[in-house]
Amino acid sequence: MQWHKSLQKALLAGFIASLAVAPAAWAEDVSEELKQMRQALEELKQTVQSQNELIQKQQNRIDELERRVTTQPTDPAPAAMPPPRSAVPPSGVTTQSRSIPGQIGAVLPEIGVVGDIVATSSQKKNDTGGNDRISARELELVVGSYVDPYSRFDSTIAFSDQSDVELEEAYLTRWGLPGDLKARIGRFFPRIGKEGSTHRDSLSTVDEPLVVRRFLGEEGFSRAGLDFTRPLQGPFGWVLEPSAGVLEGGAGEGSSTFGSRRRPTVYSHLKAFRDLGDVSNLELGLTHLAGSKDAGPGFDVHLLGADATYIYHVTPTNKLLVQSEVYVQDRSGNSRLNSNTGAITRFDRHPWGTYLLADYRFAPRWSVGARADQVRLVDATATRHEEQGLSAFLTFYQSEFARWRLQFRHEEDANKKQDNAVFLQGTFAIGTHKHQLQ
Repeated sequence: MQWHKSLQKALLAGFIASLAVAPAAWAEDVSEELKQMRQALEELKQTVQSQNELIQKQQNRIDELERRVTTQPTDPAPAAMPPPRSAVPPSGVTTQSRSIPGQIGAVLPEIGVVGDIVATSSQKKNDTGGNDRISARELELVVGSYVDPYSRFDSTIAFSDQSDVELEEAYLTRWGLPGDLKARIGRFFPRIGKEGSTHRDSLSTVDEPLVVRRFLGEEGFSRAGLDFTRPLQGPFGWVLEPSAGVLEGGAGEGSSTFGSRRRPTVYSHLKAFRDLGDVSNLELGLTHLAGSKDAGPGFDVHLLGADATYIYHVTPTNKLLVQSEVYVQDRSGNSRLNSNTGAITRFDRHPWGTYLLADYRFAPRWSVGARADQVRLVDATATRHEEQGLSAFLTFYQSEFARWRLQFRHEEDANKKQDNAVFLQGTFAIGTHKHQLQ
């Protein structure tokens, strides 16, 4: 029996030893399993990190391609062509007017429509200029696109219920020329002054100032020709933009500054811009035009102009704009003979005109302003041969694409006849357009 007890003790000791060893073995297995899981997790983290880096590289590549498409919206030129000096789009072209690259851009140009609806109530008895009625004064069809990495074509066709269809603009812009010059050829608004080179829907008031109407034309000074410009960095922080060109003769409707369209007009303009601080800036301009008063040769009419525009931001949403222009003519003679009728027209050798305009944006969507006009006419046969005007206007900016303006205008012509007129203007834009209604 003694050996039996010894066997029992041995079995009991082995069982107890196995119970002590089993947790240690189980713990070792669990520890190995956790180690393998940690290793797998670490490998998964490295895989995810590498995938993220790849995704980031692909996104950077996409951004780079989009940037190239934005700055060079057409297919690259053949290798035989020299690279352009500058592939940056011309100044004045916003991101809203980017072209679609490739063949799509060639088939689908940028198209926009700007409508200018004006209701007029006037003392005048004649039925011209949309008096005492609501008129679709102008509807502009704007079509343009980049031709290639070197040039862009823009056109503006104006429709109106007051006059025939008119081609306001149709010109090619070519940049990257030697000397960093930028050229335009076709029909365009020359860079002269402020209001005379602006579309009617972008004017500061419903109508053009008197001096613009009498010296340059009822709808500004749009002529066919060729001009060049190049921005320069001037001294003392000024940015300069000289321009020069050759235009067809004549002037706009209602103007008697230049005569026959066969005799060319030469123009030059210098614009200077500078920030005066964090909240204000100043723009100055000088203009010179030389042309002929009739079909005769030579430059016997010189038009000199100066303009100034000051903007002061009272707050981020409130700003004050003060703008003025003055023009003086130098004419070689004081009379003109009409070969068909034999009538002689007398001229003032140095007629001049000016205006002063102020506009205050007193709320994010509202502004109020006034304009004073005075012009001495070319034709000196009138009693006083001077005209004067005073206007007040209120503007509501409905959105970036819609604007309303109410204006009262008092004018006195050279014969001292007075006229009071009230205008209500609505300007609307759809599609891709260059005109800012803000």
